[in-house]
Amino acid sequence: MATQVTPPTADAPRTGGFDGLAEYLRGVRTELKKAEWPSRPELIRLTQVVLILITVVALYCGGLDFLLNQITSRLFNR
Repeated sequence: MATQVTPPTADAPRTGGFDGLAEYLRGVRTELKKAEWPSRPELIRLTQVVLILITVVALYCGGLDFLLNQITSRLFNR
């Protein structure tokens, strides 16, 4: 048996819209204030680590691509 659903009335409080967005952004700001942010030297050091790792992975992928390209070229282009 189906249940009857009544539509919302004009007196019902609105949810969502810009009020909901403002509430969400206030919550985001509150949570960001609670976060522990790195110091400047720590930020610079960690950024350097990330850039070095990206370079190493890129060189590895490029080298592997070049190697596999050479192997397949020699196998199929006799």
